[in-house]
Amino acid sequence: MGKIKIKSEEKRILKSRDLLLKWMFILVLMFQSLLLSAQTHLLNLSMKNKSLSEILMEIKKQSGKNIVYNNNLVEKYTSESIELKNAKLENVLQKLLDRKDLKFRIVDDVIIIEPKSEKQNPDKTTGVSQTVKGNIFDIETNIPLIGATITLLETNPLKGAVTDLDGNFKIEKVPVGRCNIQISYVGYQPTIVSEVLITSGKEVIINNGLKQSQVQMKEVTVKAYSQKDRPLNNMASISARSFSVEETRRYAGGLDDPARLASSFAGVTMGSITDNGIVIRGNSAKGVSWRLEGVDIPNPNHFAGGNVAGGGIVTIFSSQMLANSDFFTGAFPAEYGNAMAGVFDMKFRNGNSGKREYTIQAGLLGIDLSSEGPFKKGSKATYLFNYRYSTFGLINAMLPPNIGIPQYQDLSFKLNFPLKHGSISAWGIGSIDNWLKQRIDDSTKWVSAYDRVYDDWQLKMGAAGLTYKLFLGDRTYLNATLAGSGTLNKMNEKRFDNNMIAQPNWLLEDNSSKIVFSTYLNHKFNERVTLKTGLNLHDLFYNINLNSTINNIPSTFQNFVKENGNSSFYEYYVQSKYEITNNLTLFGGINSLYFTLNKDFTLDPRASIKWEFTPGHAFSIGFGKHSQLEELKIYLVNKVVNGKIEYPNKNLELSHSLQYVFAYDWRINDNMRLKIEPYYQHLYNVPGIPGSSYSMINFTQDWTFRDSLSNNSQGQNYGVDLTLERFLNNGYYFLITGSVFKSSYKADDGIWRNSRFDKGYVANLLFGKEFNLHKNKVFGLNGRLNIMGGDRESPVNTAKSMQEKYVYYDDSNAFTAKAPASKTVDLTMTYRINKPKKSGVWALQIKNLLAEPNYNGYTYNYKTNKIERLKMVLILPIISYKIEF
Repeated sequence: MGKIKIKSEEKRILKSRDLLLKWMFILVLMFQSLLLSAQTHLLNLSMKNKSLSEILMEIKKQSGKNIVYNNNLVEKYTSESIELKNAKLENVLQKLLDRKDLKFRIVDDVIIIEPKSEKQNPDKTTGVSQTVKGNIFDIETNIPLIGATITLLETNPLKGAVTDLDGNFKIEKVPVGRCNIQISYVGYQPTIVSEVLITSGKEVIINNGLKQSQVQMKEVTVKAYSQKDRPLNNMASISARSFSVEETRRYAGGLDDPARLASSFAGVTMGSITDNGIVIRGNSAKGVSWRLEGVDIPNPNHFAGGNVAGGGIVTIFSSQMLANSDFFTGAFPAEYGNAMAGVFDMKFRNGNSGKREYTIQAGLLGIDLSSEGPFKKGSKATYLFNYRYSTFGLINAMLPPNIGIPQYQDLSFKLNFPLKHGSISAWGIGSIDNWLKQRIDDSTKWVSAYDRVYDDWQLKMGAAGLTYKLFLGDRTYLNATLAGSGTLNKMNEKRFDNNMIAQPNWLLEDNSSKIVFSTYLNHKFNERVTLKTGLNLHDLFYNINLNSTINNIPSTFQNFVKENGNSSFYEYYVQSKYEITNNLTLFGGINSLYFTLNKDFTLDPRASIKWEFTPGHAFSIGFGKHSQLEELKIYLVNKVVNGKIEYPNKNLELSHSLQYVFAYDWRINDNMRLKIEPYYQHLYNVPGIPGSSYSMINFTQDWTFRDSLSNNSQGQNYGVDLTLERFLNNGYYFLITGSVFKSSYKADDGIWRNSRFDKGYVANLLFGKEFNLHKNKVFGLNGRLNIMGGDRESPVNTAKSMQEKYVYYDDSNAFTAKAPASKTVDLTMTYRINKPKKSGVWALQIKNLLAEPNYNGYTYNYKTNKIERLKMVLILPIISYKIEF
């Protein structure tokens, strides 16, 4: 009986279990059906005489799906009506787009609106395609955005992708040509990367940051705009803009050089065809700071300082290495210290992580070899390097006689190693320069004093660093860089005396180096407030031995700097951005700098505010105090007084500048903008020679400077910069910039004078057009007209110059004369051929097409026994061919 009871109980338990499982299964089915019902997106719409874009945004609000479309296709429908209740999403879209040349498709949580017609856009090339890929991230935290939507506008059918867990996306088989790329993400302001050049030779990589919206996207619609005019640094609001690698080639006169490209921007002038030193708003070119990968580096130009401190012939890294970078002309953020004029903030791009790619370029100036890709297949670690060897030997006949032949070579690289919570990158640049000017032994062939000298100039420069980036959660990241840089500058010049004996004239050796540790912490408190604070430690090492004559008199050859030692300067900064409202943003910060050589310390506050008072119109006001050291050799000048060596400049204080900028930005339409920037700068505490008209405000270059200085000068620069720009669209662009300005100074003699850089005005007109030819060929034509006033000059002391047969200037009337104005025309033509898996580009760049002379002071002519203006006419036609594969 016991066994029977046990079996009955088991049957009852099993029956109850089966019944429970059946009910659980029924509940699951009911729950799933409810979920499916909730996911059918039953919509209720009652809208009359609304634009199609407004109705789409209401659909987005009710459905919770993101909507992607080309503005040009949708915005022409301005008066639409729809009345539906409890309708499915698909039915709503079908009715809304009925009788329109539009259709829709739904991919996951994204609704894509695209044209019905399968006809290809005639402006796009066909038959050859390429891959577009990249990374999308929060612009303030650098955190990757998962699920961001990338759409290639004007492709038919519409091509797009969604970012993965690392923020990466990839779109294959994109037709070559120009393409607008729209990037959107829920809760962020959408953006358009406009007119991206798709070629067959190299994959296109788009790394773009999005800005978080202050309000929910369901409550307000933010239209996607091209951000080409916006700086990459999200702490910058005024006197700043970004520039792309492509622009360094496309803009006529750029010669693939970022500095020459910048001379097209408002407020910027360039003094010489042969030099890329730039003058920003009347400030000396030595006031420009060059930064690479976030750290300060020495002047990164071949033959740095040859004519102008802060300039050279061309930057020592090829434009093929660059990512998009920033250029600042005033009142820049607090993270940029030790600069009074402007900042180049250069970034190297990472190599392609998907495949290995190569570029070879050959031309009249030499060759470029570049390679990039993953270290091994499937690896995310990448490399990128470029080697360049150049010589002017092939165009020597076009150069002025007896100028010598410059030769240079450089190597640049970046290695990137992604980590689970950040990355490590190693980067570097290096150059070797040599300029040999031959001697002229026959005095009957001498024309000017320059023919009496011959020299050998050797210059080496290098910088390398290791950068570690670590994400500390989803709102904070830490960046740290350890870098080293150095220069070896040796110039040996001899001069024939009146007895035709070669005498030492200059013997200059400067072996200086620097170790920099730079770190900053970036934290985003919320969508309104971001804070960035950092520390820069600079250890300076120097071994300098400078010797020269005074006024070319052989018996005066002597040493004026001979030092071997070290010093340092430290910077600390903090800066923040506070978005008070959706259209009002406040920026503020402070930079502090301490120089151990003379124990000088400064605090430099910076602040600006931007108010977008109506869509497309914004006012900005900025203020900044900026400070700068002089070149190290200035502090180390020695003099022998009563048998003792003294250092008259060792206790020089930093120079300072107060800068005030007002800006009005008008976004005229999607492809055009107008910007007007009035500004005022007050310079003070600038070194000058006591009791004279000499001030470092006017400094260009003086390799043998040995005078005693004191902080006795002040100056002022004021003017208005104007920019009217049409971004490349439908195959053409233009850029019109102009500046009217005044630059003056007062040295220790107490007289206000025009500064050397008081040109008065400068204007640029750039225009370019692309022609899509058959069989995937593209012809580009770009031109530039530059008009600007001449540099200020001191008049010649004629009596003394004729007596000495060497030009002396009347410094008591400093800069009362002026060189002639100039009108320069540059031209660039390119012819690109896209073939499967490779692309070739022929380029002709002509600098100074109309043979405008360049003026550079005066000289005594031995043939005519007269004082004559130095005038050089130089036309540079640069032909090159580049292949990418």
